[in-house]
Amino acid sequence: MNRRILHIDMDAFFASVEQVLDPSLRGKPLIIGGEKTDLRGVVSTASYEARKFGVHSAMPLATAKRLCPHGIFMRGNHARYRKASLKVRAILESVSPIVEPASIDEAYVDVSGSQRLFGGDDAIAAHIKKRIREETSLPCTIAISPNKLVSKIATDQVKPDGYICIAEGEEAAYLRPLPLSKLPGAGPRTREVLGRYGVQTIGDLAALPIGTLENVFGPSAHGLQRRARGESSSPVETDSTPKSISRETTFEQDLGDWDKLERVLVYLAERTAYTLREHGMETKCVTLKVRYTGFDTKTFAHTLDESTSVDSEIIGVLHQLLPKARARRDKVRLIGVALTSLSRNQHQLRLFGGQQSEKWEKVLESVDKVRGRHGFETIRTAKSVPRSSMRSERTHDERDNGAP
Repeated sequence: MNRRILHIDMDAFFASVEQVLDPSLRGKPLIIGGEKTDLRGVVSTASYEARKFGVHSAMPLATAKRLCPHGIFMRGNHARYRKASLKVRAILESVSPIVEPASIDEAYVDVSGSQRLFGGDDAIAAHIKKRIREETSLPCTIAISPNKLVSKIATDQVKPDGYICIAEGEEAAYLRPLPLSKLPGAGPRTREVLGRYGVQTIGDLAALPIGTLENVFGPSAHGLQRRARGESSSPVETDSTPKSISRETTFEQDLGDWDKLERVLVYLAERTAYTLREHGMETKCVTLKVRYTGFDTKTFAHTLDESTSVDSEIIGVLHQLLPKARARRDKVRLIGVALTSLSRNQHQLRLFGGQQSEKWEKVLESVDKVRGRHGFETIRTAKSVPRSSMRSERTHDERDNGAP
């Protein structure tokens, strides 16, 4: 049986939900993330009408206001979005039990065993899109191919409200003409280096002699070229327990100001801790990741005596690790936080020194309730930093527990 993997991405999800609830917002540039009067915050989602003006997610609200001053700005309601997401997930699970949520608005579905029941890829996609429209009135984009990698890339090419099917054996041909920027793992620096060898498309990378790639990228060259050829065996995993939770940020320009870097790090730590608590988990190992100028990447880890989900304790560990990272005088291109050795939060009282942590847990419980309803950006600490100085932020929550 040929493997068929479906990737679904809900189009401009938060904005689409709001437009369904308030039809007067349809066809208008809608920006979710904060009110127009908010001085801080970032865009969570922008409708396609707003995207025409250059507005996109993770953009500072101040920039979005400048690009689209006539836009409609809303803080949004995450309880609504999660409710809609759960409805979509129920529809996906009615087609196949093998569903892997990637985030609140996207998921992978192994539909290999559903082919005969529904009548093939086209019929499966049509069925899902029809059910979602009937039950939520929301648009979505679907791609089906032999693997997660190609399906993920393909959905981005046919948005919004699109569908594409890529047959087995056609993966490399489909990817060949696409720009290199569409390939996961081919960031700006990688593209810059490959550009010196005349590589502009994914097909160019697939055809480049492996020896040339190895000279530049070392052992990672093989994985990079396999992706360019559309080769991936990553399974769709239904286990929702994360193995690690991490956040990292790449800067527009390499930074040497460690005060700024530390403030960014605190923000990332707060985001990872929030996600950790969303999963009802604790961490026992905190890792600081730093990529310096020249692409040399170092990690510094510390194992705690007891597991925690408290921001201040995680940030405290990072402060202990920072001197090791600062010992190198090179500027920093990327900085990140990773939480590993995860376990379920059993809420066991500590024998010594636990009162302070328990107080923080109660405070954070209230804070998380507000964030869960209105978004993370609604409550920030003074030590956190606006993301206006960041170019991109990636979240890597392995086997995330969120609905699609």
